[in-house]
Amino acid sequence: MEPEADTSWGLNPISLFIGGFAAGIFLSSFVPISPLISLLIIVVGFAVLVDKKREVVLLSIILISFGLGSLRYAVKDFHEVQTPSTTGMVVNEPEDKENIRRFVYEADNGEKVLVSAPLYAHVEYGDRVEVKAEPKTPGVIEGFDYGAYLAKDDIYWTESFAEVKVLSSGNGNALKAALLRVKNNFIAHTRAILPEPESSLLAGLIVAGKDSLPAAIVEDFRRAGIIHIVVLSGFNVTLIAEFLRKAFQKIFILANFTALAWAPAAASVAGVVLFTLMTGATTTVVRAAVMASIAVSAKLFGRSYSAPRALAFAAFLMLLENPKILVFDPSFELSFLATLGLVLFMDPISERLKRVTERWKVRETLAQTLATQLAVLPLLAYSVGNISIVSLPANILTLVIVPFTMLAGFVAVLLSYIHPVIAWPLSFATYFLLSWILFVAHFFGSLPFATVAFSATSVILLCGCVSAIFLYFLYSKWRKRGGIANAFRSIET
Repeated sequence: MEPEADTSWGLNPISLFIGGFAAGIFLSSFVPISPLISLLIIVVGFAVLVDKKREVVLLSIILISFGLGSLRYAVKDFHEVQTPSTTGMVVNEPEDKENIRRFVYEADNGEKVLVSAPLYAHVEYGDRVEVKAEPKTPGVIEGFDYGAYLAKDDIYWTESFAEVKVLSSGNGNALKAALLRVKNNFIAHTRAILPEPESSLLAGLIVAGKDSLPAAIVEDFRRAGIIHIVVLSGFNVTLIAEFLRKAFQKIFILANFTALAWAPAAASVAGVVLFTLMTGATTTVVRAAVMASIAVSAKLFGRSYSAPRALAFAAFLMLLENPKILVFDPSFELSFLATLGLVLFMDPISERLKRVTERWKVRETLAQTLATQLAVLPLLAYSVGNISIVSLPANILTLVIVPFTMLAGFVAVLLSYIHPVIAWPLSFATYFLLSWILFVAHFFGSLPFATVAFSATSVILLCGCVSAIFLYFLYSKWRKRGGIANAFRSIET
């Protein structure tokens, strides 16, 4: 019997601490707070903890966590910018964008630089390179603070039209280099059994994300409102984690290795971690990987899985490692809000869709789409300037077959390692599934009314409406637990 997910929202010291920690980071992202001020806030928080009254304990937790959050941001933000040296090591997997190859190299003096070089520049992760170009500090581009966006990853310089010379290879982390070779080999076998753009779509669904797709197709997916299926989102990672859990369980049973009940869970979590490293450890994948690992462990040990607590724990770990992603990483914000929308809105919306058929998971897909879209609408309207109004039918027509497409494609690629001919039956099936997804994306994405632009005033009104809906559903959940007063009393326990 599988454990049921706990979606309770009762307040407790841990959730208050995480909320205060995030609040400290959020304020520090806009208003510089001195480390001395942060330490003073922490000291005051511990001082008032002497009184054991509930209200005082609440205040103490908020003060201490707020001070720690602002202090963590101050430590992260402390950086004396130097002009980068011309030699260093490539620290990420280079990516091809239109007519350029982009990569990050860490200069010998510690500065990280985002380099744009010609496509013919043969550069790989772990290469020691000499880069000749004029370093520039990134600024604001069309209202977007590109400098702050790069600074979250400790990148304070960009170099364009660079001349790159490889001095030596194989200087990076051996595990990361091996995982990247596995990834690239997988993509090569994908292209051997499928034509373009189907092969790029399959690679995007499983290991490569949207970077493997041509810009025109990515735009179709974006306008159709189904870009989330090719950005290695939580949806993809959850499918992979669940597949690993079931696979390892069966493998351990067949091997008659059942002495250690935690072994399949440990193997599954290790697989998710390796997958995260292989795909570049983007914020979206990391968030999903943490939550998926918690879910896998909970299912195996028969423990209840609390989606809100798992989401809060994942966000806390990520903010602890890099506090700048809270404000300056749209991927983290969209991923967090989408997951929050699923947790908060999924069940109430599903209850209101009882007239919709459950066949082929139509009701579930519709509820998921409405829940996530409702949560991310204000941010999308603000950051992108428009939203897709055809996402509902596009999601219904694609999401149901994505798990089958990923499974069939993955098995087909594995069979191709033995011989391409053996993979043909599954390759044909995968091809038709991928072609359907591409057709839906192109059909809906090419409609002239697929997206609606939002003005600043419209965004404010949209934020107000969504906030009201959030508060309504949150209040409904609290009422089911006995009222807001009982939620606050849970702090004591």
